[in-house]
Amino acid sequence: MTCKIQLALDTLDYDHALYLAHIISPWVDILEAGTPLIKSVGIQIVSRLREEFPDKLILADLKSSDVGGYEAEMAFKAGADIVTTQGITTLATIREVQSEANKWGRRCEVDLTGVADPIARTREIKALGVSLVLCHRSIDEEVTKGSLWNEEALKTLGGLCDLEIDVAIAGGINLEVLDRFAKFPLYGIVVGRGITAQSDPAAAAQAIIQRVKELW
Repeated sequence: MTCKIQLALDTLDYDHALYLAHIISPWVDILEAGTPLIKSVGIQIVSRLREEFPDKLILADLKSSDVGGYEAEMAFKAGADIVTTQGITTLATIREVQSEANKWGRRCEVDLTGVADPIARTREIKALGVSLVLCHRSIDEEVTKGSLWNEEALKTLGGLCDLEIDVAIAGGINLEVLDRFAKFPLYGIVVGRGITAQSDPAAAAQAIIQRVKELW
């Protein structure tokens, strides 16, 4: 399996998000309408990304914490291929998002941010039919606590991969840290600031995809 690159569009501006998507899309596999972006401009950004990038996977990062099926249906109708919910929410909500994904032939991704025992939780949600989880290092913890991809985090990541479920990673990912993940059979790598905050975002994306091809 080829490791996919996901571009996190977390800007609050509709036009800027589309600009970034256009200049970076040749180098990525998944375009993510980030949570801040959807909250700022609405679900129509998902429809626009679907329309303008028919060959890309589109992820709606709703992080649903309740009425999961209702929100997932909205995103799938807008053209999303993947919709996210949270590992810290109820199993009922996760089940509803997964059920809606099954109806559409799409995917539910469970974001494990804040989950006390990610491996135990992943076993639970895998039993519900979930096939994709996100091992996500919190930006707020990175900023306030200096939380990084340390040995403990990598051990958890390895445990998730051992569960034979698709695993993506996010949080502080850039070109310099990619080597740490080379031994893991990752489904995807989510990059935001490591691309969008660089002086030449397209060149940054190209460098990352080249390194991913070398490592995976």
